[in-house]
Amino acid sequence: MMNSKPNCHLGDQRRRASTGLTRIAVIVILAVLALLAAVVLPALLKARELARRIGCVNNLKNIGLGYRIFSTDHEGLLPWATPSTNGGSREWVADGNQTFRHWTALSNELSTTAILICPSDLDRRPAHFLWWHAAPPGWPATTNTSRISYGIGLNADEENSRTILALDRNVTTNGVPLGPGRWVVSTNQTVGFTSAIHEGAGNILMGDGSVQQATSARFDELAREAFRSAGVSTNTWLIP
Repeated sequence: MMNSKPNCHLGDQRRRASTGLTRIAVIVILAVLALLAAVVLPALLKARELARRIGCVNNLKNIGLGYRIFSTDHEGLLPWATPSTNGGSREWVADGNQTFRHWTALSNELSTTAILICPSDLDRRPAHFLWWHAAPPGWPATTNTSRISYGIGLNADEENSRTILALDRNVTTNGVPLGPGRWVVSTNQTVGFTSAIHEGAGNILMGDGSVQQATSARFDELAREAFRSAGVSTNTWLIP
């Protein structure tokens, strides 16, 4: 007797063939995903950098508050104008390798060592202790500049809002990056930022505690304003 039932196996194969993805469909899907990634990923990266820069601004604002507290407790003087016998760091002003000492002098006014690292400065990690003599064995302390992101403006004056108190370390003069050390910058030099931090921009802590988010061009303007307002032809910066 012949089987009058339809060929179920053949029907299943046809249904699978009709519902499966073709090679062209797969290519189209992959192309759409690649396009979405190309559009969304830069926006995500930009948002992340914006968050990091806001964190950097907050760090500098807290540092500015720390300097204000220090000067209030030291007759209006900042750490580098105060002798070490009175908790300052004046003895190391001329040594660009001792920049960390000006930060350790501020340690009592800082909530955490983490604020000495800019969130966008991915090559640097914060120290566990600011005071080099207080760190337990094996714990990193701020005994060198590799655990600091911010430079210091030695010509800063809290009574002069246009002077520069601190700034991101990715500084250039005449297009040349400044390495760690003590740098005397004159009015005939153009200053700016490298692309190492904040994509070629930077944050600057002014003498009055405010923070400026600046492009290289704006940084150069601020530096020239600092020269004019302080009545000097040079500014000295300690870059970590």
